[in-house]
Amino acid sequence: MANLTSPFTTYSDVTPQKRVITDYITLIDPSDAPLVEALGGLDGAASKFKFLNQGTTVEWLEDTLTPLEGKLANAATVASTDTTLKVADPAIFQPGHILLMGAEGMWVSGVSGEVITVTRGFTGTAASAATNAAVKIIGMARLEGADSDALGYTDRTVGSNFTQIFHQEIHVTETQQVIDQYGISNEFDYQAKKAVPSLMRLIERASRYGTAGSGSATTPRTMGGFTEFITTNKQGGGVVQTSFETAVKNAYEKGGSGPWIAACSPTNLMSIKAIYDSSNFLRVAPDQKSIGMVIETIITPFGNVSLLLDRWMTDDRLPIIDPKHAGFLTLRPFTQEPLAKTGDSIKGQVVGEFTFCLRQEKAHAMLTS
Repeated sequence: MANLTSPFTTYSDVTPQKRVITDYITLIDPSDAPLVEALGGLDGAASKFKFLNQGTTVEWLEDTLTPLEGKLANAATVASTDTTLKVADPAIFQPGHILLMGAEGMWVSGVSGEVITVTRGFTGTAASAATNAAVKIIGMARLEGADSDALGYTDRTVGSNFTQIFHQEIHVTETQQVIDQYGISNEFDYQAKKAVPSLMRLIERASRYGTAGSGSATTPRTMGGFTEFITTNKQGGGVVQTSFETAVKNAYEKGGSGPWIAACSPTNLMSIKAIYDSSNFLRVAPDQKSIGMVIETIITPFGNVSLLLDRWMTDDRLPIIDPKHAGFLTLRPFTQEPLAKTGDSIKGQVVGEFTFCLRQEKAHAMLTS
């Protein structure tokens, strides 16, 4: 019997219809690694640190100049007439040094053991008593014809970190490999391509959470992140203008030269934007239909700081890193390797081994909440 309705309406049509489906798969999960990229990629430290040889422990050498500030020893008290001072670190002083203790200038005429001999009230300043005082070296004035005098040497130090292995298995059945699928021409290759961005997220997070460990037969090696290295210039107070600029100032005063990179969580970047995106900094003409600023760089008196939006950073830490002195290092790049066949399936793995390097930690800073 004829059907007068079909095919004029799809509601009563019993003819099988083909699915309307895309031949493309989209993926929204974040896979970026902004700090890794900003520091030169997974092997950015290789050229900065000039490493020799390869191994699972990575080391770098650091040195400093002789300190310019000492201290009286053992909370000592000196009278205004005392000309011999016992200091905690006599090796940094030598005859000819001009010192400042409080507001008083002094001149060093001799060093013997832990005691320095000084001329008090040097350059017309008033001699005064002091307790547990800091003693700054502010100049040098040697006597003409004087014999050479020794000055203490600084010890070189070694910074280090350990490589960490990142791995993901790929396991596809033989049937899955050969059937036709929308958006996928080769299931094994598709899964392999997903592995690297998936692991990159973990490398980025290791830079925040990582704790260095040498490992053993039963414990894996782990690399330390920036929270383990940046210890001197920690600035509390959260993300406010004074705290941010004080953190940069601290790094500058300790020898940092910038420009720096500030890796900001989305929340912290909003806080920074709120500081500058206000009537104090922003002017908009009456005919403008858009308002607001995208802050990319903060110019401070001590150097520029580029803001890096990093979704993997936590709100309680905001590292301000000098990229000249930090980067990631590759021991083994990500490699896709086949594994022995077991049963009716195809197996493989993606493996890489990396570490994080940060030297001269005083050149960096970190805001804490």
